[in-house]
Amino acid sequence: MSKFFLKKFAPRWIIFCCDIILVTVSFTFSFFLIQHLSLNFVDLRLFLPALVTNLAVSIFCIVVFAIYKGIIRYSEARDIVRIIKFAFLQFAIWGIIFSADTSRIVSGKLTLAMLVINLFAVIFVLVAFRLLVKEIYFMAQARPNSANRTLIFGAGMMGQITQKVLQQDAKINTTLVGFIDDSSYKIGKKLEGLPIYNAADKVQLAKLFKSKGITQVYIAIDKLSVERKIELTDLCAPFKIKVNLVPHANQWSGGLFQKKQVKEMNIEDLLERDEIVLPNNDESKLEYKNATILVTGAAGSIGSEICRQLIGYNVKKLIILDQAESGLFDLEYELRQKGMRNTIQAEVASVRDYMRIKKLFGAAQPDIVFHVAAYKHVPLMECFSSEAVLTNIFGTKVIADLSMLHSVKKFVLVSTDKAVNPTNVMGATKRVSEIYIQSLNDRIESNTEFITTRFGNVLGSAGSVVATFKKQIAEGGPVTITHPEITRYFMTIPEAAKLVLEAGKIGKSSDILLFDMGKPVKIIDLATRMIQLAGFIPGKDIAIQCTSLRPGEKMYEELFKDSEEFAPTSHPKILRAKKCSDTNPNFYSLLIKLEAAAIGHNSDMIAPILGKMLPEFKHSPNRVTKPLMTIEKADNLPFSNS
Repeated sequence: MSKFFLKKFAPRWIIFCCDIILVTVSFTFSFFLIQHLSLNFVDLRLFLPALVTNLAVSIFCIVVFAIYKGIIRYSEARDIVRIIKFAFLQFAIWGIIFSADTSRIVSGKLTLAMLVINLFAVIFVLVAFRLLVKEIYFMAQARPNSANRTLIFGAGMMGQITQKVLQQDAKINTTLVGFIDDSSYKIGKKLEGLPIYNAADKVQLAKLFKSKGITQVYIAIDKLSVERKIELTDLCAPFKIKVNLVPHANQWSGGLFQKKQVKEMNIEDLLERDEIVLPNNDESKLEYKNATILVTGAAGSIGSEICRQLIGYNVKKLIILDQAESGLFDLEYELRQKGMRNTIQAEVASVRDYMRIKKLFGAAQPDIVFHVAAYKHVPLMECFSSEAVLTNIFGTKVIADLSMLHSVKKFVLVSTDKAVNPTNVMGATKRVSEIYIQSLNDRIESNTEFITTRFGNVLGSAGSVVATFKKQIAEGGPVTITHPEITRYFMTIPEAAKLVLEAGKIGKSSDILLFDMGKPVKIIDLATRMIQLAGFIPGKDIAIQCTSLRPGEKMYEELFKDSEEFAPTSHPKILRAKKCSDTNPNFYSLLIKLEAAAIGHNSDMIAPILGKMLPEFKHSPNRVTKPLMTIEKADNLPFSNS
């Protein structure tokens, strides 16, 4: 019976009848009160015409404002406003009747004072009725012994909306304990009957978590700083409290917030900097509108996100190219479902196949090329250096040469921070690619602007450290890092894709564009927080094992070479590096030797040739990986909250 009550809504005719009964009772009570709580037969007989008239007036006013159509359990301020309007319309009609009925045939023994009393009585009983039904519903829905005891971080508008959504979702087994907030003027007060606790006092907050048995926290604050998210996550971790994020109002489906839109805190939300926001303006739309765009490596993490973001730019044709047919098939299907049915052209091909790519350029005549295809795994490419050279250098050369030959407007290369002072083959191949495409801008016959984007590690991309850590955590550990002091720059997949698209808009010939990525992140901190987000205690539930640096791996990454000149762009968070003037004069002759060595898969010659091409290339010798240390206790963890 209770389940039926919770799932069903009362029919409108029942609400209509209840409102009529309440309005009639209110009218009768007001008359009885004005008669000093005493009535005789004569008074009652004179009152009956007024009672019938009031019934007709009430029915008319209820229909006008449709106060019976709202779902009572979800009543809010707008419903109260409609009730007030209904009551004043009823009062106004009675005022007209009272003034016109001078013989008191209809109005009987009514007085103006009685109508004023009835005005407020009607508002009171109708509002009280709705609040009572709403409270009874939530009392029936409440589960005192709920497994999920919840706090909402943010005692503002988003916090109130979150509370209502959680209360109205009968499918979740949640008990709201209260709110927490940083604002001193809110602390100690109540919101919607729930207390507001101090979120700034870590000691008191920890005691609250323990005493109330909190299992979930919902962050309902727009643009909460990354530092504050990290503090809250670190505080919740020892109690195994799950932290959830409520999306901003502009991300709600159809302007409505639903429980399914809440997401669990993930590592992308805990980057040690706030997300870099690029303007989504009309200039970007004009740049790509009616353009034929080729994206190589489209089935990969960054390539596919670039394609997704291009959906809103009204491109003439989007050519998605990759040699991984399964990923390409999935991407093509996804984009067609999102409205690009007539503008998508999927091409299964290798960027190393000159004749295949030449035929594609001749038929498609692309206006803009985003070259994303590359091998990127450092240790693996140390073992297969010839493959890295053939794809990263000569695959890029194929696409770049054909872009120049067919007068492509802009060519954007996706590079990496590992190309700066490289210590591994993969980074060296990307640096050679950067130098080559910059050199094409110097050719007289070139009508193409060649631009490079350079950024750090991408969270969530295939084969990233995050994916590795997730797998290790799921298997119960240990989580392995190569060195406790190793650091990396990180960005999210959407950020990376936005940078590439922005480069296509603001980039000029020979530019290298990159984000100001703030401080690098310690990998051990990344591992620690991922373990915490999974509901485990680092060093206790999941061990962290430190091994030696892998072949070609650096302790830290750099974004610029010392010889590269800084220059501003139109966006404060995007930096520009101008072309270096110290290019090796033997670059092209060495490039021919490198191609011959790669085609012959003569791996022993590749690193020395790269070293001659790039004086800054300091190739790290292969190392045998062995454990340096294993962290098994939480108090031994070298946390870094800086």
